[in-house]
Amino acid sequence: MAGPAIQAGAIHGDVSITMTGPLPVAEDTDEALAEELRRSSQIWRARFSSVDLVNLPRVAMLTQGNAVAAAARRAGLDSTRPFGGQGMAPGEFVRIVRPLFETWDAEAVTLCERTAEKVHRGLLVSFESAMRCSNPPEVPLKGPTGVLAKDPHLIFSIGARKVVITFDPRWLTTATSNTTLHEAAREPLVFSGIGTVASLSEEGHIRVSALVFGQPETLVQAQFNYLRKSVLPEPPGLTLADFRNELSGSELSQLYGDQSQGRGAVSRKSVALLFDEDEVLPGQIDRDVLTQVSRVVPEYRRDLGMAVASLLFDGNGVAAADLAAHFLAREPALWKSLTVPSLTTLIRSCNLAVATVSGLSEEQAADLHEAMREAVSSYLGYVEVDRNLPLHERLLSKHDEYHVVGAELRLVYSAARRALDEANGEDLEAPLDEWRQRGLFRCVEWEEDLEQSAAERKEASMIMEAWMNAQSE
Repeated sequence: MAGPAIQAGAIHGDVSITMTGPLPVAEDTDEALAEELRRSSQIWRARFSSVDLVNLPRVAMLTQGNAVAAAARRAGLDSTRPFGGQGMAPGEFVRIVRPLFETWDAEAVTLCERTAEKVHRGLLVSFESAMRCSNPPEVPLKGPTGVLAKDPHLIFSIGARKVVITFDPRWLTTATSNTTLHEAAREPLVFSGIGTVASLSEEGHIRVSALVFGQPETLVQAQFNYLRKSVLPEPPGLTLADFRNELSGSELSQLYGDQSQGRGAVSRKSVALLFDEDEVLPGQIDRDVLTQVSRVVPEYRRDLGMAVASLLFDGNGVAAADLAAHFLAREPALWKSLTVPSLTTLIRSCNLAVATVSGLSEEQAADLHEAMREAVSSYLGYVEVDRNLPLHERLLSKHDEYHVVGAELRLVYSAARRALDEANGEDLEAPLDEWRQRGLFRCVEWEEDLEQSAAERKEASMIMEAWMNAQSE
């Protein structure tokens, strides 16, 4: 179910915003339409090259607004006053807040041809398009008059419908933002953001009051930022596609054009599924991944291994951008949804966890990615595993914790792990019973990892031999 909607008492300035429960539905909108809008809601995130407007009083009313308010305090902003006249603080605020929008989880209905005729007043919507600016703001920046013919606004079209993005110029973040709007008055520029539907005209035109907007980061900008921050040589196989803005509607084409060629291929791959570890409970990733595996991989094609662990990018002084590039790049290209900019931000801002799933065809991996993206809010993306890459070998689990064969789930153990569990008096039936109660698999049993057990016994023998030799000297 979608998150709460935002109800605006007015459309400009320091207005009163209240959180409501279910999305408000107009009197002439039936229950089916309301449900369709709820299904159309999705997580809004954006990778901006510039954050041009943040209406702090209104954004603060969003559940996710706490992080933005914290960024304002950290930058030294007085969030009760517009940005003008606050010295260098607005620029510092933009630097801090820009990556926050990449990991937001605000739910909004995307404005597009499919949803434009269904939206209603007060609905939180996201937008992205090439737009022109009418009545670009003049210095000193003043609050809106409420007269559209006089007030600055952005305008674009969705089919035959006109969309007007109104905003309070006092909450433009920097002088550069104002300059950008004057450029947009001369030629269309792409803006992305979120806001609330303020009104609908009889002709079906939509007026949106903006909470946040800015310009999406382009591929060229992302590559330049990487080169500026990188200190290591560029890894082999790094391409322009690794710098695409996957959060931008203007770059919705496939990250890798040749990835679709593998659908239906019989070769099996391992993939690393990344998660925000701060958003999950113990065991939740295991349950989420195995639930989706049972949905998308037919029983007769299941012979999969899986392990879950924290993903610890200990850079030892290496830039996050370098870690991301060396984790994602290879020649030929790895199969992945993550990009260098997205993983760079995640390394800097999140505690990460990873589920390594082996034995998937490319078609199954694609289906699993889509299922995880739709069903699991903590899921961040995936990359194909290649043990020949140093970071993959060092960071990703080498031993499975689960083995899925047909309709069976086997919990994998090794000799050392079993000996430790028995010594600690662990109930060996409890994990089996937990999975049996979930009903995802017809049979749940233990399975020994014979290779790992043999390696552990060999290591134990060597340690014992060394100890005995030391005692005899």
